[in-house]
Amino acid sequence: MTRQIKYFIWIWFIAALIATAILLPSPILAQNFSVAPAEVKIENLSPGDEAEFELTIYNKDNISHTFILTAYNPEKSQRRPGRAELPDDGWINFSPQEVEVAASSDAKVKVEVAIPSNQEWAGKIWEIWLRVAPKDKDFLAVNYYIRLLVSTSGEVRSVSDIGLFAGIIAVLLLLGCGVYYFRCKTKPK
Repeated sequence: MTRQIKYFIWIWFIAALIATAILLPSPILAQNFSVAPAEVKIENLSPGDEAEFELTIYNKDNISHTFILTAYNPEKSQRRPGRAELPDDGWINFSPQEVEVAASSDAKVKVEVAIPSNQEWAGKIWEIWLRVAPKDKDFLAVNYYIRLLVSTSGEVRSVSDIGLFAGIIAVLLLLGCGVYYFRCKTKPK
């Protein structure tokens, strides 16, 4: 083949690609939304306790979109140094897990983090990502990831400890009332 024919074929190929991109509908749909905050830190959460915060999803498009929220454990190379994978993504609860956001508006989603009451979860530092993705995935879609950094305190709070404490207070109050009643009854008039 001569050099001129090669150039002609390349020019024809590039022109065909440009024409295709301009004339045919694009299979790529850019999602016009954002999420805030980009990172959430929960520090010194006692195992047995829970924490909650809000995510805001901003829909900047002129039509409404539905978004799905899930938890995602990133690979070790993607996590911050020294942070382990959250042992159970079931400790994260979204309310609601699927949200429709009207055109040019925003919606809030409540996120709860509940660490089970177990000594093995005390004194840990974890990282998990919260994924916000459009429900409609007919086209190439953008997913947003929010870093959730969780650290637990060294003490475990359990429901039984709270019940025991409440029981002791109730017994002391009853004893105090009994002593007062009998002192008043035996007092001469």
